[in-house]
Amino acid sequence: MSATPRVPARSGPFHPLSIAIVGAGPTAVYALDALQRQGVAHRVTLLEAGGQPGQGIPFNARHNGAHLLANIAGYELPPVGETLNAWATRQSPQRQAALGLAGTAHDPRAFFPRMALGAYYADQLGRLMTPEAGPCATALHCHAEVQDILARPDGVEVVWKQRGRRHTADFDAVIVASGYGKPDVGARLAGATARTAHGRRVAVLGSSLSAIDAAVELAVRHGHFHEAGDGTLRYALEQPFAVTFLSRHGLLPEADFWVPETAPPLRHCTPEALGRVVQGRAGDLDRAFALFARELGEADPGYAAALNLESCDVDSFAERHFSARMAADPFAHARANLAEARASHAQRKASPWRHAILRLHEAFATIVPTLADADLARFSRGLKRVFVDNYAAVPHLSVVRLLALHDAGVLAVQRVDGRQGVARGPDGGWQIAGQTFDDVIDARGQAPLGLEDFPFPTLRLHLCAQALAQEREWHEGLAPAQGHVLDPEDPALARVHVLSLPFLLHRHPFIQGLTESAAMARACVAALMRRAEATPLSRDDIHVALAWLDRTDPIYQGHDVLMVARPSA
Repeated sequence: MSATPRVPARSGPFHPLSIAIVGAGPTAVYALDALQRQGVAHRVTLLEAGGQPGQGIPFNARHNGAHLLANIAGYELPPVGETLNAWATRQSPQRQAALGLAGTAHDPRAFFPRMALGAYYADQLGRLMTPEAGPCATALHCHAEVQDILARPDGVEVVWKQRGRRHTADFDAVIVASGYGKPDVGARLAGATARTAHGRRVAVLGSSLSAIDAAVELAVRHGHFHEAGDGTLRYALEQPFAVTFLSRHGLLPEADFWVPETAPPLRHCTPEALGRVVQGRAGDLDRAFALFARELGEADPGYAAALNLESCDVDSFAERHFSARMAADPFAHARANLAEARASHAQRKASPWRHAILRLHEAFATIVPTLADADLARFSRGLKRVFVDNYAAVPHLSVVRLLALHDAGVLAVQRVDGRQGVARGPDGGWQIAGQTFDDVIDARGQAPLGLEDFPFPTLRLHLCAQALAQEREWHEGLAPAQGHVLDPEDPALARVHVLSLPFLLHRHPFIQGLTESAAMARACVAALMRRAEATPLSRDDIHVALAWLDRTDPIYQGHDVLMVARPSA
């Protein structure tokens, strides 16, 4: 087993912390891995609401069969002790077959089933909780639903319910690594998911990989895929059903394109260059787009000429970028794009403009949180769509299945106005855009959540009061400081780190992947290690605490006192 050897306990100016991690999915696994690597004997308690620790909702074996593919290749996945492919190749032939890895376990560019990634993280979590993994003492509580978090200058109290009993414990710090937020809209409206929909006419809101997964899940329940004599994948319908993707733009995702594992640095639109022109002022986005256009134009002059990039601005670029696809039949484009993507892999040759946009989105991710509100809205309407479409390219097999379903006459795509709602029809079905469906499945992914949706009432009250004092809108969610600390200037909130993606998406729209989860966890642990430096209480610390008390008001929660920011006059 090629796991990371035990890290010796670090001696020196550090003292152990007691740390609670809310959630035990992949983000929590990365956080625990980073803590074990620090060499300090922290006491770590993981509180997992479900019964399958390590897997997380998107990779949970209960909700994913071997036919549902993850959207990240092995070489892209940040390793936890060992790479995904090293772990896969050492599994028994029987387990490889059960997880859908037979024949691909060794391939670092293969897309594994979601449940295989869940099994990988579950195994790594188990290893990280052994004495050989590092000096941290760990405890895992499953079926532990965290009900409240009370942050105070002297510590953080966590309240959870487990098997009908209420538990409380105090910690030095808390990492909120819980995953997805509200259930999807379709499930709330129609009570339907891809596994529970029984109607013959099914609407799927969205057209991304999640929508393809929903269609494939329905397809395996109503028929089967098989390879025809000419080597193409076909779908045989056994029980009548039909699926319609309802999408605002009517576009299907493009197929995964080949990129080198390492790439030369950007020349013009670097994070440093963007940081110099983006400072929260009006016009920042226009200055950033000028760098973007220069980089993209040099990377692919032919693409730039086709779009007349020189005459583009940040508000017109997306429309020109998508214009050819919007005018084409979506399945015809998918078929042509799949052939192009397969050729790029066979030749190990990147599409210059696609690769450039992929790298540029990483640079833009560093400045989006600092954009002024008006620029952030413009970015979300245009350039963000291009970035998301580019990095959300899907596995080739997913596109092949999509085409097989369309060829069998069971899958269609319809463009709908985003303002059109979902309503009950007179026959008990669901009416959308003038059509009636038996079931509706929302596959549009996780929407950004605001402070009013934060699940821990006392901490939510604390954050909402602070936002009110700072004249921030609650719907904007969270914008943590370095290390994902809620507020380093507040002695109480400085003890809480939030890595929960739904509440960060408003200002950090590109943090939905496992690579970002790993980066957030490492940054969080680095901040915790700064807190773990053994420094005595100084007069400055006392003055900070007194000043904090002076600018806050108390709220009484049972026997506890919570200090929240006093609204400004």
